[in-house]
Amino acid sequence: MKIDEVRKIAKEKYDKSDYHYHILPVVKNALLLADKLKADKEVIEIAAWLHDIGRAISRNDFEKENEHHIVGEKESIKILNKLGYEKDFIRKVSHCVLTHRGRKEPDPETIEAKIVSSADAMAHFDTFLDLFRFFLTTEESFEKAVIGVEAKINRNWNKKMIPEAKEMVKDKYDAIILLIKNMKQYF
Repeated sequence: MKIDEVRKIAKEKYDKSDYHYHILPVVKNALLLADKLKADKEVIEIAAWLHDIGRAISRNDFEKENEHHIVGEKESIKILNKLGYEKDFIRKVSHCVLTHRGRKEPDPETIEAKIVSSADAMAHFDTFLDLFRFFLTTEESFEKAVIGVEAKINRNWNKKMIPEAKEMVKDKYDAIILLIKNMKQYF
């Protein structure tokens, strides 16, 4: 099956940490939302596997420009063309990849794109400790890492997530915000 090829490409392209602590949770949450909202599961699953493919293939550009959604859209089109998917299907998947960021235009227009964007945000709630590890290694101080995580979590919650996604991770959001609030009292 072609979906197996997409999964194989994802496993090969992403680094091990990204694959386990971001891609797998995105796919899991995207499929849960697809079931809940009766959306196109095939489009959603493939877009979830490929949504950060631009980051995987252009790590240096990601660090400088963070335009991986644009690179990812082009790469996902190449991959899906090579696997023989139809043009309309490729258009739907590539729209999900291009619009998954939330703070970069364009905005998601389809329910499938909104689901992939939400699932991308939900993954940060599922694997919060890995997100925090990332900020600790990229920020100049512990305090800035905490503030950066707080900003990302709130941006995900307020900008990227549809109501059904918020409902699914509300307890995690509340717990993360409580931990951050408690930590910030000592700054």
